Amino acid sequence: MAAKEITFSPDKALESVLYIASKLAQPTVHEVLKIRYFADKLHLADFGFMASGDDYVAMKFGPVATTTYNLLKAARGDQSGWIHPRLSELIEGALDVQARNVKPLRQPNFDLLSKADVDCIDQALARYGNMPFKERTELSHDAAWQAAWDIAAEDEVGQSPIKLTDIAATLPNAQEVIAHLHA
Repeated sequence: MAAKEITFSPDKALESVLYIASKLAQPTVHEVLKIRYFADKLHLADFGFMASGDDYVAMKFGPVATTTYNLLKAARGDQSGWIHPRLSELIEGALDVQARNVKPLRQPNFDLLSKADVDCIDQALARYGNMPFKERTELSHDAAWQAAWDIAAEDEVGQSPIKLTDIAATLPNAQEVIAHLHA
């Protein structure tokens, strides 16, 4: 594993959301966000970093990629101060969210997604796509989510950041990935 610094790209996030949603029978916000989480975990195990570059928080129904979630909220029409105006501009003509349903309005641009990211998304889709809500939620409530959720339960916000090392600790090759993260 070679060390690689990743920064969040709203453009890449949109393309991954479009790709995930285009592969699901009836994509919901929850399902898209959970597939992104599972794909990020697979990518972390194989390459030592989260492909999305997003930060995760523990929320009631599982881990949530914060800025990707804001992208989906922008597509739903949310104009709150938490939503950067760039996200609202980005989704124009590309993505629509009605209630909980995600509708891609165009095909994803694969120039912005690495082959490794697409492969991890495909693996996550094969394992967790079109899975019932309750089962998908339970699977996403891993030890990393639980550690952050326990902290969130004690504050007023109701969510807490999930540490990357806690996510890495849930992986089959946890020791190797954690050593890589600390290198």
